[in-house]
Amino acid sequence: MDSTAITKDLKVQVTNKQILSIALPITLAILIPQINMLTNSIFLGDLSTEALGNAGITGVFYLIFAVAGNGLNNALQSVFSRYAGSDNPEAFKTILAQGIRICLQFAVAGILITWFIAPLILKQVANPVAYPQEISFLKIRIMGLPFLFLFQMGNAFLVASLNSRYLMIGFIFEAGLNILLDFLLIKGRFGFPALGFNGAAVASVIAEAVGFLVVLIVLFRTGLKKQYGLLKSYTYNKVITQQILKISAPLMLQYVISVTTWLVFFILIERLNDPIAKAISNTMRNVFGLTGVFVWAFASTTNVIKT
Repeated sequence: MDSTAITKDLKVQVTNKQILSIALPITLAILIPQINMLTNSIFLGDLSTEALGNAGITGVFYLIFAVAGNGLNNALQSVFSRYAGSDNPEAFKTILAQGIRICLQFAVAGILITWFIAPLILKQVANPVAYPQEISFLKIRIMGLPFLFLFQMGNAFLVASLNSRYLMIGFIFEAGLNILLDFLLIKGRFGFPALGFNGAAVASVIAEAVGFLVVLIVLFRTGLKKQYGLLKSYTYNKVITQQILKISAPLMLQYVISVTTWLVFFILIERLNDPIAKAISNTMRNVFGLTGVFVWAFASTTNVIKT
C-alpha cells in the first residue's frame, strides 16, 4: 500500500521555544561525535602518551570527512525545509533517497582516498615511527564513514519533519556503546581481545553502525517510514540532486578547509617528534570542538526554519 496521507503541519513559528526545540537536539547531534572523540582520547591516554598523541592526527583526518557529511546534512535540511515551507512534505521521500545516494558516493570516495592516496601523502609528512600505527588506525576508522553519513541523513529527516526528539535515542546508543567498547577493546578487558590503539577505531566503527541501525529502527517503529513513504525508491532525481549539491558544495568546502588547517597543525607538531606536544595538542583540539557545538547547532537551526 502507498504511504498514508501526511497531515502534519511542518511550518514552524519563529519563537524562542520553537528555536530551542530544534536547536537542542541538533546540539546533541554535534556534541555526541565530539564526546566520542574525547572518550577515545581519554582511553588512549590511559594506554600511553604516544597513543594519545597519535589520536590527534588520525582523529582530525577522519573529522575532515565527518564535517563534509555535516555540510551535506545541513544542505539536506535546507532542501527539506524548502518543501515543508511550501506544504509539500510528499517530496521528503525523494529528498531523503537522493541524500542517501549522494552520501554513499561520498563515503566510497572517502574510503578509497584513505586506503590508496592518504598513505602516499602521510608517509612523506608523518613521523616515521608513528606512521604505521596511524595509517593502520585510519584504514579501520574510515570504514565507519558510510554509517556516519547515513546516520546524519536520518537525523536531517527527523529534524525537518519536526521529530527531532527522537535524535537522542540514536546518540545515546552510539555514545554509550563507544565508551563501553573503548573500555573493553583497547586493553582487552573481560575476555575481549586487546587491540590497543586500533581498539578505539574498531569501537567507533561499531558504534556508528549501531547508531545508524537505531535511527532506522526509529523510522520503522514510529511509523514515519510508512507515513512519508521512505526508503522505497532511489531513482535518480536531477532537480532535487542539483538542489542538494548546490547548497552542500560551499558548505562542505568551508567545513573541510576549516578542519584541514587542524590537520596541517598536527602534521607540524608531529615533525617535532615530541609525544607530549602531540598529546597536549590533541587534548586542546577536543576542548575546542566541545566549545563550538552550540554555535554550529544554532547555525543549522537557522537553515531549518528560514523558510
